[in-house]
Amino acid sequence: YQGCLCLTLMAVVGCVPMESRALRQVSAVVETPPVETAGDAADDPAIWVNPLDPLQSLVIGTDKQRGLHVYDLEGRLLQTLPGGRMNNVDLRDGLVVNGHAVVLVAASNRSDQSIALYLLDPATRLLTPVGQSVPTGFADPYGLCMYASPDGGHYIFVNDSGNGRFRQWRIRADGAEIVAEMVREFLVGSQAEGCAADDETGALYVAEEDHGFWRYRAAADGGDERREIDRVGGRSGLVADLEGVAIWHGRDGRGYVLLSNQGANRYTVYRREGDNAFVGQFQIIDDAARGIDGTSETDGLAVTSRPLGPRFPDGMLVVQDGSNLPRGQQQNFKFLSWRDVARALGIADAG
Repeated sequence: YQGCLCLTLMAVVGCVPMESRALRQVSAVVETPPVETAGDAADDPAIWVNPLDPLQSLVIGTDKQRGLHVYDLEGRLLQTLPGGRMNNVDLRDGLVVNGHAVVLVAASNRSDQSIALYLLDPATRLLTPVGQSVPTGFADPYGLCMYASPDGGHYIFVNDSGNGRFRQWRIRADGAEIVAEMVREFLVGSQAEGCAADDETGALYVAEEDHGFWRYRAAADGGDERREIDRVGGRSGLVADLEGVAIWHGRDGRGYVLLSNQGANRYTVYRREGDNAFVGQFQIIDDAARGIDGTSETDGLAVTSRPLGPRFPDGMLVVQDGSNLPRGQQQNFKFLSWRDVARALGIADAG
């Protein structure tokens, strides 16, 4: 078929137009200061959207040699919380503690093999440790993501590095105390880290680093049933490692699922709806005018579709930069306008 890449019958996924395989280019509009620790340190971000003033929203990033960092939308560092080797971070609002809805932030802590918990104060935009952590029972807790179910339940997923074992905890409040109950365990097959749960559709997306990209059910009774979205060497040309996962929520159940293809220094995009059809891929390049370098070797990423002011009218994508050129600088995080990503890929801004 002229103009198409037709895959073999051994992996029947249809005919992918060649133009959709083209590697598009986007630049960041904001970057954070380098993290304070050298080497492989910055890893995973999460975005908190301030419901009263979107311009006062935050990015929380992990430093897996030290703790957590909190940034504003200008990339300025607002807070550092030393607390251990925090690897992945996520957040959800709506958990009722002592009669008040709170913003709960969770991070996988490799120093004491736990889930570290924090509360985010919308008034001060600062994090406070809860004072108790959740033992994982893992030798090395690695990836983490959160899920808020339609029935009001709050959950945390964590995996163990090396063996692909996931555990799921339900989080609830008993007065002022936060209680965690493990409700599920399943095996992916080999090392996984990146994951993201879709609160609306109940999908759990998991990146198995050397093999493939999977869709599970996020519900506590989801078991180990899964569906393959893509694989290393598959329909979009994925290259190991597969890392961070994030979801851009569009209207009427539409939107996009993003995957950091760390091994190829690019980002792959799939449809949120239906069978998660492949959309396209892009790389983040230098912006000489702004003095912001491109990205490579990205571990974690986060995205929101909520408007965050004139710089991010259709939402924002945040990615970890594993190199942060020029050479010699510590790693950092880059902020991109989703509108720039959508235009580069030729997709509708509204999903």
